[in-house]
Amino acid sequence: MCHQQIRHVFQALFRRYITFTDKSDYFDLYRILATISAIHYDALCCIDRTLWIVYRFLPILVNLSYFYKAYRLIILPEDNTSAAVIVASIWGFTEGTLRIVIIEMWYEKLSKIMSFLNERSYRQQDALVRQQRAALFVENNRIQLILVATMLIIAVWFMTTQLFSRDAFMLQINGHVVESTAVQIVYGLLSNIWGMIYVLSFALFYIIMNILHLEMGILLGGITGVQSTVIERAEREIAILEASGHSTHMRQLVFWNILQPELNRHISRHVDLLDNLKEFSSIVAPFSFVQYYGTFALIADCGFILSIEGLSTNGMIYLIFVTVLVFQSFIICRGIEKINDLNEAIGHALYAGFNWPELLRYNVRFRNQYVTARYTLMLVVGRSQKGFQC
Repeated sequence: MCHQQIRHVFQALFRRYITFTDKSDYFDLYRILATISAIHYDALCCIDRTLWIVYRFLPILVNLSYFYKAYRLIILPEDNTSAAVIVASIWGFTEGTLRIVIIEMWYEKLSKIMSFLNERSYRQQDALVRQQRAALFVENNRIQLILVATMLIIAVWFMTTQLFSRDAFMLQINGHVVESTAVQIVYGLLSNIWGMIYVLSFALFYIIMNILHLEMGILLGGITGVQSTVIERAEREIAILEASGHSTHMRQLVFWNILQPELNRHISRHVDLLDNLKEFSSIVAPFSFVQYYGTFALIADCGFILSIEGLSTNGMIYLIFVTVLVFQSFIICRGIEKINDLNEAIGHALYAGFNWPELLRYNVRFRNQYVTARYTLMLVVGRSQKGFQC
C-alpha cells in the first residue's frame, strides 16, 4: 500500500513537470530545488522564516570552518595540495555566497520577470507557438533534473573518494580531525550543498535566458507575418465593401484600421520584452562579474592541484569542475548574444522584410495614421539596434 502511494506521488510529480498546460509555471521546479539548496525560499510565517534561516546558516558554518582551516594554515603551514584545496574551497563557497546575495537583492525584479514570462497570452492560440513553449517547458525541467542528478553523483564520488582521504575536506577542531564518522558525513553533505548552490544559482539565469530567447523568436515570427496577415484581412473586408459599392476612401480606412492594431499588438510585446530584458541585464551584470573573476581564480587553483596530482581519481573531480566553470561563462555570453541577434533581426524584418513604400502611401485624409505607423516602425528599428551586455 505504501509502495503504491509513493509511486502515485512520483507519477503525479512526473506528469506535473512534463505536461504543459496554460497554468504551467516555468519556474515551479526551480523554486523547489532552490529551497532544497538554500538559495531562496518564500517564508509563509515567522516560524517558517526562522527554520529557513537556521537551515541556510548550516552551509555558512561550513564556509566559516574553511576560513578556520586557512587560519590554521597560516600558523602551521601544511603541504601545498592541502593549502590549494582549502583556498579553492573558500573561494568557491564565497562565490556561492555572493551569488545568493545577488539573487536575494534583486529577487523582486527576478520575480517580476518570471511572472512576465509565465504570462503567455501573446499568440496563445497559435498551435506552433504552444508547441514551442511546451517543448521548452519540458527541456528546462529536464536540464534541471540532469544537473541535480549530476551533482548527486559528484557528491557520492566526493564522499567516497575525497572526504575521508584528505584532512583538508574534514571537520577539524583545534587542528585535529573530528573522529566521528557520522559528523564527517553530515559535514560532507553540507559541503556538497555549495555545489548545488553554485549550479542552481546559474540555472535560474539560464532558464530565464532560454525563455526570453524563445519569446523573442516567437515575436520575430509574429512580426514576419504582419504583412500577409494585414493584406489577407484587408482584402477580405475590401471585397465585401466593393460588392456593396463603397468608395475608395472606405477601403483605405479599412486598411489603416487593420494595420495599426496589428502593428500595436506586436510592438507592445516587443516593448515589454525589451523592458524586461533591461531589468534582467541589470541583474546579470553583477552575477557575470562574480562568475567571470571567480572562474579565473578557481581555474588557477584547480590547475595548480592538477599540476601536482595529475589526472588521477582525485584530480578528475577538479578537471570536471573547471570544465563546468568555463561552460557556465560561455553559456551566459552566448545566451545574451543570441537574444541580441534576435532583437536585431526583429528590426531588420520590419525594415527590409516588408514592402512598406507600397503599403504606406501618404494620403492627406489619413495623415495621422500614416505618421503614427511610420513613427512606430522607426521606433522599433531604432530600439532593435541597441544590444544588451552581460
